[in-house]
Amino acid sequence: MTNVTTIARGAIASMCLIAAATACSGGSSGTGNSPVPNTQFCGNDTQYQLANPRTGATIAANNNTTVEIVAQDNNNQIFQSFKSFDLLFVPANNGGGSLQGSVSTGALAINGDRNAYAPYGSDYYYNGTISSPGLVSGTTYNVYVNAYTTNCVPVGPIGSLFAQ
Repeated sequence: MTNVTTIARGAIASMCLIAAATACSGGSSGTGNSPVPNTQFCGNDTQYQLANPRTGATIAANNNTTVEIVAQDNNNQIFQSFKSFDLLFVPANNGGGSLQGSVSTGALAINGDRNAYAPYGSDYYYNGTISSPGLVSGTTYNVYVNAYTTNCVPVGPIGSLFAQ
């Protein structure tokens, strides 16, 4: 489970600035075990989208629900270090960057889903499973890509989902 204290160091409100941030650098290992550099914004060296379910969809509010994302290409931090990343679900109605009520997945796994939504020329899929206690029914959540092993600011939101 994500360490909320670590994530709180980067205010959620500042995440919309990631487009202007400098990309993190590194080579490509493919094992998912490379350490994530401890820079201000990590994982923002590629583009992400929700793949399954797609943004705006309804998702089961219980735990053990798997969410899949798609990233552009494999020459980036998430491919090198996917075991150090998770997805963070933050209630959309939280104000001022509050993480109250946020839920995370465990570490991401790489997924070879060739039948999923494919928005990029070179698509790489990752999934995470929502941990206990699950999402709150009737709540819309913004989804962020988070390097939970660092103090980096999570990337996103990459989409939103409605829990039911």
